[in-house]
Amino acid sequence: MRAESKSTSLAILFICLLLSSMTPVASAGLTDSTNGGKLFLACDDIENCTLSSTAATGEEMISQDVMATPGQSKEVTLEFEMEPRQKELALLPDILDEMVIDLRLREDATGWTRPELDISLIIGNSVTDWNFPAQNVPSQTANEPYRMSDETLDLQNDRLLWAGQNVRLRLTFTIDRPSTWELHLWGDSFLELTIPWSQNIEEADIDEPSSDSNPIETEFETVHYGALVENDRDCWTFDVEEHELLKVILIWEPVPIEIEQSHGLPDLITPNGRLAGYPEIIIEEDEEETRVSYRWRALPVGQYNFCIGGKAGAFQPYYWAGLLGFEGMGPIDPDSFESESYYPAGSAIIDDSETAVELQRNDSSMLILSILSFLGFGFGALRLTTSAAVRFGLFTPGVILLLFGGIISPVWALADEVQLEDELSFDDMVDMRLQQLWDVSYPGIPQQTLVEHTGSTWGMLDGENFKLRLNVEKAYPLPDGRYQLLIPELQSFRLDKAIFSQVAKGGSQTNDEGMLEQQTVRFILLAGRSMLLDFLMMEALMIVDEKPSSSIFHLDVDMVETSSTGAVSVPAWGTRPSFISEGEWSKLQFALFPERISITLCDCELDLLDVRFTPSDGFDLADIPDAILVRNASGLMDSSVYIAGFGFVLCLVATRIEFVRINTARELAQEMFIQSKWD
Repeated sequence: MRAESKSTSLAILFICLLLSSMTPVASAGLTDSTNGGKLFLACDDIENCTLSSTAATGEEMISQDVMATPGQSKEVTLEFEMEPRQKELALLPDILDEMVIDLRLREDATGWTRPELDISLIIGNSVTDWNFPAQNVPSQTANEPYRMSDETLDLQNDRLLWAGQNVRLRLTFTIDRPSTWELHLWGDSFLELTIPWSQNIEEADIDEPSSDSNPIETEFETVHYGALVENDRDCWTFDVEEHELLKVILIWEPVPIEIEQSHGLPDLITPNGRLAGYPEIIIEEDEEETRVSYRWRALPVGQYNFCIGGKAGAFQPYYWAGLLGFEGMGPIDPDSFESESYYPAGSAIIDDSETAVELQRNDSSMLILSILSFLGFGFGALRLTTSAAVRFGLFTPGVILLLFGGIISPVWALADEVQLEDELSFDDMVDMRLQQLWDVSYPGIPQQTLVEHTGSTWGMLDGENFKLRLNVEKAYPLPDGRYQLLIPELQSFRLDKAIFSQVAKGGSQTNDEGMLEQQTVRFILLAGRSMLLDFLMMEALMIVDEKPSSSIFHLDVDMVETSSTGAVSVPAWGTRPSFISEGEWSKLQFALFPERISITLCDCELDLLDVRFTPSDGFDLADIPDAILVRNASGLMDSSVYIAGFGFVLCLVATRIEFVRINTARELAQEMFIQSKWD
């Protein structure tokens, strides 16, 4: 009876967790505005100006008559502070979408001119400055607004705007002649920032006040909501009844990687005041959440304290629930893990209904045959001939065709198949990518650096050159006449083996209790996701226009920065080949990105990794860019076999004609010799 009631309560609680996980993450603009980061300049008078979320606020225009001369100029400064002040934690963009300042200077005698304008945008602790030079010659265009778009913000490697920090805009211009300046408002002057993520800390941090000395009394088997704000400590106290298994499922909501908490091992304090032993840990990460399951066995009955600790400069909402059960009753169990985790090869193959074309490297037998033929015919050419037509009409063209088609072109093809010194193999690419992710996972690495590297495509940053040599064994014909290549290394690539090999290579991985270090856990989760997406993109772009003639392919592209896709907390494909346009890349990203990615780590007796995803059902041939990413190793000319064969035939015909001509001449000479002898 007790086991049945426990099963019912566990099922109800798990359903509650699933329903809770579908609650959308809170998101807001830079202010309380519905404009998504668009702020309008507004003034009640010259001394009272703000950045407002409403266009029609205050005066329609402010102006001032200025009596100034070139020897006694006047500097005017206007300051606009965002109102209301920032209430949410926001992730700032790297780019200012647009700014328009409708400032005009009217001179009574000559008309409109433009003063030199200095603009300072102060966002939290960062300052970005712009300068517009003066236009002293009156013209009709001088009354046009100052405009700029897609300007880089100088955030000084700090993309976070915390609650209480604010946004200010400072305009400074100098007037050196009698004139009247006008600043047009009511939507004519504004700035726009696209805020990728924001959240209200006070609304998320609903567990306060709680601490080690003041834990919140609660029921263990219920859902608890809260947030870790910087180095906060959140604690609860509860009673634990008789059980075989005690589980805590802690779910972290997605936040930008710059501010996520460390997800360290929480403290479970037993009734005797000591920490519970090291639990089995299973970590599952996807686009919607990071789910960590802790499991202890055979703990004593009594009152427990459960505490979660944060780190400075970080923030992340969470919810957790406790489960008391018996063996085999948990929703997550180490026994459910497979011993091996492979990349799901073929996930980006568009059409495998046709029979694949088998590919092989260029054969050297034709080259050897051509060389022997060339030497044989060359030896024959040393003999003099009286037939210029045969020599220059048949033999010479044949030798040239045999040389280029049978020797030079095959040698060129064989040379083109060799791996260049600065070219990576598939294994080199994997090792380089894993080492890169390991390096940026270290504590103390700036979070923006971590985002930049993990979100790059194939680990290539803006401005880097990516050279790769691939040995492809099969190519699938596509309906539009193109061919999609099948990378053999992906067919049996074990993600878990590669990732854990890098962990072992990296050095110190566990603490004294055997727990994986948090840096190692972060690396494993990031590497699983990044490698899967890297392979998915590579598989999708392995398209060539013509039927390949060799199994060797070369990739040589310059990578440029682009808009990433995926969740803000774990961006993906943030760089692209330079010859693929931004529009084509965005279309490919949208169509190819999986419906769901799940990375699960079991930090248990035997570390296990499970990588699963649901592929996109909207990806098809129309989403592939027209640009070809890879080049097939080939000879100097097409159809070199036929060219060499034709040259061989010409040489053979010329040799035959010459042979017949010589024999005929010899027979004629013998006849003439015999006749002259009898005469």
